[in-house]
Amino acid sequence: MTDGWDGILRADERILWQGQPVPSQPMSRHEIVTMIAGLGFCLAAVLWMISAYKTGGFWPFGLIHMGVGLFVGFGPKWLGMYARRNTWFSLSNSRAFFAMRIPFAGPSLNAVDIRPNTGIDFDGDDPGTIRFRAEAVSLIGNQTLTTPQFDTIPDARTVFTLIRDIQRGIA
Repeated sequence: MTDGWDGILRADERILWQGQPVPSQPMSRHEIVTMIAGLGFCLAAVLWMISAYKTGGFWPFGLIHMGVGLFVGFGPKWLGMYARRNTWFSLSNSRAFFAMRIPFAGPSLNAVDIRPNTGIDFDGDDPGTIRFRAEAVSLIGNQTLTTPQFDTIPDARTVFTLIRDIQRGIA
C-alpha cells in the first residue's frame, strides 16, 4: 500500500490502514433548525418577489435573498458531504495522515506523529471519530489542521485499537 507515498513516508514507515469518512450523516437538530430558518427566509423572498411583480416593482432584487435562504438552508449539509467525499485518512506505523482535495484550495496533506504520550480521544460511536491532541504538520499544501481527527470513519473501534498498538510499539 505504498503507491503514491514516495517522498512522504520515512524509510522504516509503512501504511497500515486507509479510509474515508462516511459521506452522509443523519441531520442534527441544529442542521434541521438552520434548514427551516433558511427555507423560511427563501419563502419570504419568493412571496416578496411575487408581490413586487404584481405591483410593477423590481422583483429580481428578491433573487439575492432567495439565494441566501437556499444557501443557509442547504449549504452547510451539502458542503459537509462534499468535503467528506474529498477527504482521505491513512495510518502508518508511526503517523496519522489527513488528506483533502478541495477546489480553489488545492490538495493538502497533514500528518501527526503518533507517540506513546500522544493524546487520543475516541467517541465510541460507529461510525466514530478519533481526535488527536497533537499538532498537525503540513506536508503538502498550506492548510494546517487545527483539530486533526479521523472524522466519522467506519469501524472506528478497530482503527482506535490499531492506534493504541502503534503507541505501544506492537503494530
